[in-house]
Amino acid sequence: MSGWHELLLAGIMGFTPMPSLENTNIGGYEDEHYLVDYNRLRAELALSHELHQDFFVRVIVDNNTLFTSEPDSLHNKTSLYRAYCQYRGMKHFWSVGKQRIPLGVGRIWNPIDVFNPVNIEAIEPGEREGTDSIRYEYAIAELSMFDATLAQDKGAVQVKGFLSIADIGLVGIWDDDTEVNILGWELAGELLDTGIELRSEGGSFWNKEQDDHYTEFIVGAEYGFANSLTLLGEYYFSDNTLQDHLGMQLSYQPAMLWFCYFLLVSNLDDGSGFAAPSIEYSLSDEMTLSVGAFLYTGQDESEYGVVPNRYYVRWFVHF
Repeated sequence: MSGWHELLLAGIMGFTPMPSLENTNIGGYEDEHYLVDYNRLRAELALSHELHQDFFVRVIVDNNTLFTSEPDSLHNKTSLYRAYCQYRGMKHFWSVGKQRIPLGVGRIWNPIDVFNPVNIEAIEPGEREGTDSIRYEYAIAELSMFDATLAQDKGAVQVKGFLSIADIGLVGIWDDDTEVNILGWELAGELLDTGIELRSEGGSFWNKEQDDHYTEFIVGAEYGFANSLTLLGEYYFSDNTLQDHLGMQLSYQPAMLWFCYFLLVSNLDDGSGFAAPSIEYSLSDEMTLSVGAFLYTGQDESEYGVVPNRYYVRWFVHF
C-alpha cells in the first residue's frame, strides 16, 4: 500500500462516529375543530478524531410530516436541523455551519436574540432551528471572553465576564432583516447565598427604517427546592408596543417516572393570557409520553383572547 493510502486509512480509522436516531410524534386538537398530527424523525451523526480532539463535527437531519384535517392536507419535508464543525482550543473557539447561537439568558422571553428566539407558545420550546453562521470566541482571561457571530444579514459581538457576583455581558447586534440595531446586556447571578438565581437581558433598540429608539428588557428569578420543585418568574417590558407581560413557570417531579410542568403568561395591559399545563411519564429509558394543553383567555381583539385552545399528546422514542 502506498504512503498516501496508509495516511488516508489511518485518518479514517481515527474517527469515532456517534450516531443516534429519534422519533417524535405530536397529535393535537384545536378549538377550531380540526386535528393535527406532526411527526419528526431525526437522525444525528457526531464525529470526533482521536488525534485531533479539538475538532468536532455534528450533522442532524430531520424528516417532518404534518397532517391537518381542515383543510385536509399532508406535507413532508426533509431538512438540516444542525450541521456544523467546531474547533475548541485553549483560547480560541470556532464554529462554522448551521448552529444554535447562544444569546441572552431569558427562559420565557429573550428580546435580544435575533437568531433563534424562544417561542413560548410552542409545544417544544427547546426546538430552535439553527442559523447558518460563523461564530468565534476568544478567552480574554480566565473569567472573561469575547465572541462574535456573523450570519446572513445579521450579526452580534459580545464581551462577557464571569464575576463572583454575576455573569455580565455587553452585546451589540445588527439585524438587516428587521432593520433593527441593538445595544444590550445580559446578566445572571445568585442573590447573595439564597439559592435564588436572578437574570436579566435587554437593551436599547434602534429601528433604522423609522429612526425610532425604544427599550425592551426582561427581569427574572428562579429557585429550586430540595423536593425537585422549581419556580421561575419573568417580567417582560417593551415601550415599542407599550405593553408588559408576566410569566410564571413551575416544574415538579412527584415520582421517579413522572414530570409535571405549568406555564402561566399574562398580558398585564389588556388582561389576556394563557395557561400551559403538561405532564410527562417515562415509559422506558428510551421512551416518554406527555399530554398537555394551551388554554387561552381574554376579550375579543386582545393579544391572547383571539387564539383557539390547543390540546396535544406527545410521544418520544430514542434509538
